[in-house]
Amino acid sequence: MASPAPRKTHRYATPRQSVTPPRQRRMVSARPAGTPSRRTEDITTVQDVMDVDDLQMYNERVLGSGRETLYARTDEISVAFHAALPFEVRRELKGADFYSQPWTGAVDTITGYALAASSNTCFVWHHTKPTTCYILPCPPPPRDYAQPPSAPFHALVPSRSRSEPGLVLLSIRGDIRFWDSITSGLAGGGSFESINLELREGEYTSGLLRVDGQIYIASTSHGRLFRLTLTSQSGRHTLSARLFAPPPAPGLSLARLLWSTPAPQPTLGNISALALGFGRGEVGRGIVADKELWTLSETRVQRWSLNKEVLLGEVDVREAVGSVEDLEGVDLGVESDGTLVVLVSYAGSEQETAAMALDQYGEFGMGVPVPRRIYALVRLSASTKRVEVPMFEGGGGDGGVIEGIGGGMKIEGVTGVPYATTAASAPSHPRLTLLGGGAVVAIRFVDVLVFCARDSPYQDRLTLKAPNTDQILGLGVLLPTQLPMHSSPAEQEQGEGAGPEDVFILTAGVLMRARMDLGRIKTFDEATGRAILIRALLTQAILYGSNPENPLHFSFPPEVDAEALMTGAEGLSRAVLESDPEIIRPNHDLTSQLTSRKDRLSWLIRFINDNAALRKMSQRSRQRLATDAEKLYACHQLWLKMNEHLDAGASHSLVTDAIHAFTAAHPLLHPSASHDVERVGEGAMREVGGAIVTILQAALSYRAYNLAVYGVELPMIKPWTSRPSAIDGVLKLVDSATRFALDPSKANTKNASRELLAELASMFFACMQERLDWLGSPIAADEPGSERDHIELKERFDQLRPEILETLRLTSHLPNALTLAASHADFRSLAALLHQDTVYPPSCNPHAHTIEEYIDRFGGMFAREVVRWCVVHGEARVVFAMEESGRGEWGRYMDEYWAEEEGQGGKCDAVAWLRDLGQGRWSVAGTRLLREANGAGDVAVKHFMLSVGKLAHLAQMQEGGDADEAVLDAFHDSLDFVSVQERMLQEFQAAASSLRGKQKQSLDAQTDAVIRAKGTRLRAERRHGLLGIMKIFVRQMLQGKALSLEDVVDVLTLQDNVEGAENYATALHLLAHAEDIPDARRQSSFRRIWCRVYNHDDWNSIRETTNITDAQLTSRFRATALYTTFSVILPSPQLSQIPGVDLDPNECLSVPLMPEIKSRFPGIQEEMVGDLARDYRAESSGVEGLRLADVYHRVRELAMLDLGYAREG
Repeated sequence: MASPAPRKTHRYATPRQSVTPPRQRRMVSARPAGTPSRRTEDITTVQDVMDVDDLQMYNERVLGSGRETLYARTDEISVAFHAALPFEVRRELKGADFYSQPWTGAVDTITGYALAASSNTCFVWHHTKPTTCYILPCPPPPRDYAQPPSAPFHALVPSRSRSEPGLVLLSIRGDIRFWDSITSGLAGGGSFESINLELREGEYTSGLLRVDGQIYIASTSHGRLFRLTLTSQSGRHTLSARLFAPPPAPGLSLARLLWSTPAPQPTLGNISALALGFGRGEVGRGIVADKELWTLSETRVQRWSLNKEVLLGEVDVREAVGSVEDLEGVDLGVESDGTLVVLVSYAGSEQETAAMALDQYGEFGMGVPVPRRIYALVRLSASTKRVEVPMFEGGGGDGGVIEGIGGGMKIEGVTGVPYATTAASAPSHPRLTLLGGGAVVAIRFVDVLVFCARDSPYQDRLTLKAPNTDQILGLGVLLPTQLPMHSSPAEQEQGEGAGPEDVFILTAGVLMRARMDLGRIKTFDEATGRAILIRALLTQAILYGSNPENPLHFSFPPEVDAEALMTGAEGLSRAVLESDPEIIRPNHDLTSQLTSRKDRLSWLIRFINDNAALRKMSQRSRQRLATDAEKLYACHQLWLKMNEHLDAGASHSLVTDAIHAFTAAHPLLHPSASHDVERVGEGAMREVGGAIVTILQAALSYRAYNLAVYGVELPMIKPWTSRPSAIDGVLKLVDSATRFALDPSKANTKNASRELLAELASMFFACMQERLDWLGSPIAADEPGSERDHIELKERFDQLRPEILETLRLTSHLPNALTLAASHADFRSLAALLHQDTVYPPSCNPHAHTIEEYIDRFGGMFAREVVRWCVVHGEARVVFAMEESGRGEWGRYMDEYWAEEEGQGGKCDAVAWLRDLGQGRWSVAGTRLLREANGAGDVAVKHFMLSVGKLAHLAQMQEGGDADEAVLDAFHDSLDFVSVQERMLQEFQAAASSLRGKQKQSLDAQTDAVIRAKGTRLRAERRHGLLGIMKIFVRQMLQGKALSLEDVVDVLTLQDNVEGAENYATALHLLAHAEDIPDARRQSSFRRIWCRVYNHDDWNSIRETTNITDAQLTSRFRATALYTTFSVILPSPQLSQIPGVDLDPNECLSVPLMPEIKSRFPGIQEEMVGDLARDYRAESSGVEGLRLADVYHRVRELAMLDLGYAREG
């Protein structure tokens, strides 16, 4: 039957028909020959293992009397050096080009020999004694062979009569060379037997399988099988070959032809794999009863009878995998219970390819190898036994049945293999090896050995460090002692996969021995095992990855679980930090031990970065790794400083006491440390402070330097360097250092505390800013109380920062203070530090050049604070001088400062109006002067401001601007108010002009003279409260101070007003136009004015009408203060209609309560408050007793008639 036409996408399919076979990349490299389950030789541990430097920590473990060099170790597997390669092999493999000259190899645990072969030469040696190497020539290619050379298929022949085995080499063209003993390799290997398989045109060999010591099976690309038989005649062994399953011989009887059932015929194709099944029956010499041979032809699994050499069954695994593109069969094996394990590959979809590239190479895109083939394991069984295995995405699912020739097979499961080849991979045919009867499948790729468990989700892999110069050539399984042949299946199943199993791994550089703990693998828990496996991988990377002799490269498997990665990395980092004895070797040299621990953590993050796994770790996890590393670095720096301290002759160290006093759960920066400093003194402060500075400086510098390495995004999450206890401890050290540095007794001596203060202040600022950044971050916002803590801490820092900076200036650390202020953007403190010497003129300031530098560096942010300082400290002339000196930007900075200050509710009118006038901004200047005049404390200054402001407003009108009548009226009212105060001041000064001598210069004497002249009624009526406040107001006026409107109203109405009854009307007028007085107090002031108006005159005498004419009575009424007041307020209807301006005697009787009195006169004594309350009641009682209701109306009517108003009613 002709073979089907091949597809171009197949790597292992039948090639095009040609005289020469295809390139070696399509060929099957040697696989370990199938062997019976018995151990014929015990492999002992070699003594001459390689030495390892002590820095490699736990790279060695003791086995018996020798040491074993470990290359990798987890709970499930450990890999160690087994033996070196022979010198001849190392010489050939050194620098070999595996792309143009393929190599193959194997470790035969039956014979105890290892083999490595190229297309020209085959090397054989005892794998535990590599001192003797047997070199044998391989079958040469034909002269017309135009394809690159390929390595031969091989099989060692066990020998019972001698220790050295024989050897069979099969070339790709079917040429066979057989050596009865490899000892001839010591003499060139020319003594061999040569035969040739009769291959068809375009046919080539594809595999070689050892059935036992006498029978070997060879396969071809056309689906044919050859049986090679080794026979012995006269002590000489010969090898013969014949075609497997020959056609029926002629001459059979007609009855046999009619009644016999024809054997099923296989579907021919390239046979890519051979495996020996576990048949029934007893083994006879040279024959195998009921043994089964399994072949993998394209994607079809074929079962053959070795005895009858007939096909027993055939199924296509394509139905098990499902609809994938370009499916190919790669290799197969048979478990101890007869279950078949098939390795297949296929071209991944675009999504699978991108995901595999992302997981295996860390990225996907330009320059990244694109996975070409993705691999999976298919488990098939003809029995009803079910084994629960994970589902494989895209597969047909477990439990189904594949129908085929000779019956069907049940799909036990499809499992993905965590590996994918790329176009850059070296040519090789992946091969699988079963461990523990199939409990674990080891899949050998060119550069990776993958382990997949059957009974658990365990998967792991070993990767070569240098795949371009090193390759995995072959494997060898050292099987455990075989169970008795007649033991029950249950006993056999129970014994399988329970103990350790050794695997020899032959590479181009070394022979390794891997021990698999099948029991741990079987009980592997996916929930916790993933994290444990990742941690074990990370542990191997930092323990064994640094060994230059280690051929293994550690990398994460595809689709590494992010949670497992973070858990494993954090656990390993913490173990290194805590000196876990399983990772860190105890060492009395603490410097060496700390150095090794730092190196471990450096290797950890380097390994994560090299595998592009950092992107899978959360920010919190990255920061935990970075925190552990910076703690260890800080610890190392502290230890070095302690060494310096002790080497200087110190016999005691407080740091040592602190280490002994606190456990690892308590930081060194404990608040009680500061109490010890205060108790012990300056020496203790210097030592502890120096230690704290060392720790913080080391941690912060390490963090800043390695931000990108760890992928840390600031701010740090709950940073350990700025915990509240750490901040409080550093602050107490700053306070102690300040106290010692400013000690006057040490002013002229070298003060160590003064030198340390700058470093402590720098650390305090860094800690405070770090915690503020954390509390203000979005992550911290989710924590309760973080916003309140942020506000409180910021207020505390804003308060402490200027004090500490000023202390630094006073202790000759001005450059440090300037640096700290600038780095923390404290421009207000920066401006204050630069203006503590001569400030005017600006050119005489010793820091003038520094100020200019900061202006160029920070611009307006700093310049506005300079303006603020000058304005607040009364040095506004400095900024005006700088503007006049030619730096016009200072004018802009002043304008920006005015705008910023007013935007925040502040006032800067006292200086800003000068710049406004200079820039011709008349209206703005006038408004500023009006506002500033209202708060002026001096009458002359108020008068000046109001006058200039009114002129500025008139100038605005002069230039054609719109007139603001409200502003103009405000100027008029304010000027009227000032004129009232100036008039009263003149009267008071006139009253005190009679004083002579020293009394004329005494303010108290002047005040008493005014009270005697103007307050006779208050004195006579013993109004102590009103008399007391009047003295206060008179004294202030004599000092030239400006009174408030309420104060002026009281002064106008409390004096005698013998010749100035119009003062009451003036008081009403001022109060009526007041806008900034609370309404309750305003109404109380109105009532007090009217009470004093009514009490001004002697109404009993006025109303005595005996022998008095009406004209005389009317004349008396016109002479009263009540008439005078009505004459002023009634002509203005707008004024008289304001509530409180016109009150009858009954409306003015209410007196202010105590709280209102305290509000009106803040800060006065309680005794005076009581006196005022009594005086107010006396005023109201006096009015009430006069019974002036009829008089009020009579005098008001008289005033209206005199003003020309018609009689009412």
